[in-house]
Amino acid sequence: MGNRIGIFLVFLVVSVQLFCQNVKRNLISANSCYYRHTIYTFGYEQKKDILFFKCISYSTDLQLKDSTEFALGKHLPADYLEISSDTLHDVLNFYFQLADQKNQVTLLRLNNALQKVCAVENFDANHVNSLAAFDDEKYIHHQDLYLIRTSADSLNKQFYLSKYTVKAMDKPFEYDFKWQYAFERKNIHRASVIYANNQYVIIYAHVDDGLKKGQWILRLNAGTGDIVKGLKLNAKGDNRHYLYSKAIYDTVTKGLDIIGSIYPTAMIDFNRQSSNFSNLSVVHQLFLIQTDSSGEVTTRIEKPFPLPPPKKTGSTFTSFHLKIREFAKQKDSSYTVWADLYEQAFPNIMAYYSSWRFTVVPKESDYIIKPSTFYASTKPLLNFISFAKGDPYGKLYLNNAGDYDKFKYIKPTNPVVVKTGLDSLNNQFYILKKTDLLSGRKTFNYVFLGKKDLEKKLLFTSEKGQTINLYFMDKRTYISFITNVTGTEFELKATKL
Repeated sequence: MGNRIGIFLVFLVVSVQLFCQNVKRNLISANSCYYRHTIYTFGYEQKKDILFFKCISYSTDLQLKDSTEFALGKHLPADYLEISSDTLHDVLNFYFQLADQKNQVTLLRLNNALQKVCAVENFDANHVNSLAAFDDEKYIHHQDLYLIRTSADSLNKQFYLSKYTVKAMDKPFEYDFKWQYAFERKNIHRASVIYANNQYVIIYAHVDDGLKKGQWILRLNAGTGDIVKGLKLNAKGDNRHYLYSKAIYDTVTKGLDIIGSIYPTAMIDFNRQSSNFSNLSVVHQLFLIQTDSSGEVTTRIEKPFPLPPPKKTGSTFTSFHLKIREFAKQKDSSYTVWADLYEQAFPNIMAYYSSWRFTVVPKESDYIIKPSTFYASTKPLLNFISFAKGDPYGKLYLNNAGDYDKFKYIKPTNPVVVKTGLDSLNNQFYILKKTDLLSGRKTFNYVFLGKKDLEKKLLFTSEKGQTINLYFMDKRTYISFITNVTGTEFELKATKL
């Protein structure tokens, strides 16, 4: 009995430490990123007349792991623009650019243990990241880059998938060309890499006319670029649009599970770039397709999934559109799905409205969809989404109705949703971020189900000069990174909702 009490007390102490522990440290112009289950904090330290860049890593229980520093010479923090960083090709890349030398930049590259991979001073800023010149249809797998580009003439647009590999990790990134796959010349509307590993490259391709009209999943050999398998999402004789949203690749079975939405051809015409979503709320359907290692279909289901009815404002109707954000398979072969609902009140503008959870559960030889109760997560947040001219926050813009298939899978560049989950009573909660583009101020709100309806709780508001980042460690525990307004100190703190 005594041992049990002792174990319980140890557990209690550890738990209290987790939710009360915080780290404070002096660091100038600090920022942070979360990578490989580690929090990396970075910024400047001034030592007499020498400016140092410092990076410090912490475990998810806020224990110090490693640190490193890099001398930038006789400078002050004010001499530099904001530190840029990324984790391209599985390393930590930091870029330092002097405010009065906008054509030159210094690069420091570290591995996840903060060991130096490369340091290059004063190279052409236009080559900081040669991917910057590419469009957003790219996919990174370790040191490989897959890029879909197009070329056009007076008759057709030609799509190409090219594979490149990093030449050297100890230099600014440059790439060797490996192979190119040319799609059929006619009628390709869209192509996007959705997954890649050492064996396969998997592509979503949309053919908008001709004998092969429909949506396809193509599996290519990653070493040669040869096509291995082509799977048409819409079955033979079915002309509806099966628009891809998310996929899960099983690294053990090598099967692929695909989820998306079905649209009648009368609702969207990709050739004419026109749409009519007036009855979308009633006719909207979901599809789930499971394939084996060879790409053959093992399960194909489609189920009605009604959306909230359209709203009328004056003479304008607002339609709602489902965009799947998370798609996860559970041990019991069911799926958990978190979707974001976007509101279209103006042509080709999709504005975030709410988030919605549902499950796809196997039952005998079929699956059933179990949606949770729908709540408008933005309802307690007045003017959360602004439709003022020049304010793009929380919105996705389509060039025309022909971009609707891309809307279904593309990631927002500045996400509204930080986290969605279930509270202790199994009710949905939402952590929503609002960024004021003029002032740069961020607000983080916790929206939850109260006694009668949704309520809100303000978690953080950044003041001018402050940086705030949130990283969720599990369903309800997050670590906040917050700098002070003078930009000289940061705090890491673990909190449970």
